Amino acid sequence: MPQPSEPPVTLERTLEEIWPPFGLRIESPRLELRVVRETDFPAYVAAASSGVTHTTRNPFRQAWNEKDPEALIRASLPFLWSTRSAVSPEHWHLAFGVFLKDSGDETSTAGQPGHGAPAELIGMQDCYAHDWPILRTVSSGSWLRADRQGQGLGAEARGAMLLWAFDHFGAEYAESGAYTWNERSRRVSESLGYFTSGTQRVPDAHGVEPEWEHLFRLPKNDLLRPGFHIRVTGNAELKRFFGDD
Repeated sequence: MPQPSEPPVTLERTLEEIWPPFGLRIESPRLELRVVRETDFPAYVAAASSGVTHTTRNPFRQAWNEKDPEALIRASLPFLWSTRSAVSPEHWHLAFGVFLKDSGDETSTAGQPGHGAPAELIGMQDCYAHDWPILRTVSSGSWLRADRQGQGLGAEARGAMLLWAFDHFGAEYAESGAYTWNERSRRVSESLGYFTSGTQRVPDAHGVEPEWEHLFRLPKNDLLRPGFHIRVTGNAELKRFFGDD
């Protein structure tokens, strides 16, 4: 006599389990870095279109920050989506949103990350790599909303990213770049131990005139470690996702 069939077993998994880049969290005393999702896009557009530079010249490689909000949406959201297809063990791009915690969550003990949920998205701290298993080198780019600059938050975001990359993810070098006139970016790099490894001639943000760009490099052992600790979650899962555990 046939037995009644058992209902199929459904193994539901969270989004972070399905796509581990979404599960990585890097917490510093005032900030949390995590890969942006679609639910973050309205806050991203608001931050990006509110002004991100005080300089008279455009500090970026493309003039994306000069677009009106509608043009910014058309250009930026496809770019954010494209970073997900740029994720593999060899080449990856993590588009970290920089989230400012509520003031009451800043620190639990001196120099330690707080435990509260992040509040507002105030900028981006991208981290990407090519030929990762061979070179073990991360590159980065970043921006902050203009009204959140000058408070040490950009240096904290870059420092938190470097602590994760070197101490938790196996990076051996970090690289960055900035136009030679961009003193603020240069100071952030030098404060963390980067040295100038050369210069190159590149088009300006509008693709009209040439600019000179400083190239910065940072070996792991030369990191000038920030005066804070980070809390990292989701790192082991991300390393397994990359086949790098």
